[in-house]
Amino acid sequence: MDSRLKLTWRVIRTTAKGFSDDELMTRAAALAFYSALSFAPLLVLLLWIVASLRPEWQAQLIDSLNGLVGPRASDAVRLVIENAKQRPSVGSMAGVIGLGVTLVGASAVFAQLQGALNRVWSLQPRPGSTKGAILGWLRARMHALGLLLSLAFLLVISFSASALIAVFVRGGTTGWQVLEILISLAVFVLIFGAIYKVLPDAIIEWRDAMIGATLTALLFAVGKFAIAIYLDRSNVGGPYGPAGGVVVLLVWVYYSALILLLGAELTEAVAEARGTPIKPRPYAMSTRPVPEARIDPSITSPAVSLKATEKEDPT
Repeated sequence: MDSRLKLTWRVIRTTAKGFSDDELMTRAAALAFYSALSFAPLLVLLLWIVASLRPEWQAQLIDSLNGLVGPRASDAVRLVIENAKQRPSVGSMAGVIGLGVTLVGASAVFAQLQGALNRVWSLQPRPGSTKGAILGWLRARMHALGLLLSLAFLLVISFSASALIAVFVRGGTTGWQVLEILISLAVFVLIFGAIYKVLPDAIIEWRDAMIGATLTALLFAVGKFAIAIYLDRSNVGGPYGPAGGVVVLLVWVYYSALILLLGAELTEAVAEARGTPIKPRPYAMSTRPVPEARIDPSITSPAVSLKATEKEDPT
C-alpha cells in the first residue's frame, strides 16, 4: 500500500513538474489557434464522411458536437455547419484540388498537435537533408490524415452502438443516459490512446498509452463540466458581439487542448513509473540533456596517491 502511494505521488509530482517546464499553457494556446484555422475543413470532412454512410447520422453528429462544446460555443459550430452544407466534389479537377486543400487544412491541427506532443515528450526529428525534411513533413501529414480517418471511424462505431442500444433500452431513461456516458467515455479513451500511440515520433507501449488515455478521458469528462460552468457564469465572448460564439469556442478548445497535453505529461510519468519509458522512433531523437558522468573519488584517489609516491621516491 505504501509503495502504491509513493508511486502515485511520484507520478503526480512528475506531471506537475512537466506542466511547468514544458509550458503547456503556451502550447495549448498555439493548438487553439491552429484549431480555429482547421475547424471548418475538419467539420466539413466529418460531415461528408458521416453523411455518405448514413444521412441521418449527420444530425446526430451535430447534436453530439453541440452537447460537447456547450450551448454558448454551439453558435459557432452552427455557423460553420450552415456554410458547409455542400459535400466536397470529386467529379472534376477543381473538385479534387479543393478536396486536397480541405484535407491539408483539416490535418494542420493534427500536425501542430504532433509537434506539441513531441516537445512535451522531449522528441524531435533527426536533422537531415532537404529530402529528409520533405519526407518528414509528408510522414506527419499521413499520420494526421490517418488519425482523422480513425476519428471518423470511431464516430461511426459510436453512432452504431447508440443505434443498437436504442433497440434494447428506451431513450430518455436513466439507463440510456448512463450507457451514453459510458460509450462517450470509451470513444474518448480510444481517441486519446490513438493520439498518444500514433501521432508523436515516439515508441510507447500500448498499455501505457491506454492507461494515459483513460486518465485523460476522465480528466476531459470532469473538465468539460468545469469549462461549461465557467463559460456559463462568465462573460467570455460578450463584448465581441456576433463574434462572441467564436471566442467562446476558442476558449473551450484552449482548455481542452490543455487537458490533452496534461494527459500527455501524465502518460509519460506513468510510463516512467512502470519502467517502460517513452523512446524516440528511428527517425527521431531525444532532446533531453545527457547527464554528465561523475568520477568516483574512491577510484581516482589511489591513482593520485601512487603518482605522488613515485614523485617522492628518488629511485
